Amino acid sequence: MVNQNFPGLFETEGVRLPGTECDYQFSRSGNRPSHGRFYSPRYPSTYPNNVRCSYHFHARPKDRVKVVFEEIYLQKGDVSCLRRADIIKVFDGRDTNAPTIAMLCNEITGYEVLSTGPSLLLQFTANSVSPGQGFAATYHFQPPPDSTAADSDRLLKLSFGKAFESLGPEVSATSK
Repeated sequence: MVNQNFPGLFETEGVRLPGTECDYQFSRSGNRPSHGRFYSPRYPSTYPNNVRCSYHFHARPKDRVKVVFEEIYLQKGDVSCLRRADIIKVFDGRDTNAPTIAMLCNEITGYEVLSTGPSLLLQFTANSVSPGQGFAATYHFQPPPDSTAADSDRLLKLSFGKAFESLGPEVSATSK
C-alpha cells in the first residue's frame, strides 16, 4: 500500500495478497531478498480504523524469521495489551493457531521477535476510535543457528515443556 502523503517512501516490500487491503506475504525463495521493510497502512500518517492486516513470512525450511519493530505508535492506554482495541500479535507459525510469541501495544521502539522455525504471522488489528501512527518494521530471513544455539533451544523446550512455549511476552510502554 502506497502512502499518498509520502509517495515512494514507506512502501511495504512484500507481495500484497489479491483482494485484500493490507495482507502481505514475504517469502525467501529463488532470487528474492533475504530482508526488507514493512509498515502499517498509511504509515507515518494515522492508520485507518476498523482494519486487520496480516503479514505472512515464509523462510527456507531451516531458516528463522527475525522482525525488528523500529517504531510502534498505537493508541495509548493502560499498560496491559490484553483488552486493547489496537494491537499487534505475533504468532510463531503460519496461522493464528500457532503459539503467540508477542502482543504489542502503546508505544515501543527497537523491539525484536525471532521465530523458532521458518514461518511467522504478524497480525495488526485497529479498532479504536482514536488510531495512532502505526508501526515501521524490518524483517530478515536468518540461516540456521549453529549447533550450540540449536541445542540450547531444544534443552529449553525439554526443560519447560509446551506450556512454557505457548506463553508469549506481553509488551507495552507508555509515555507521558
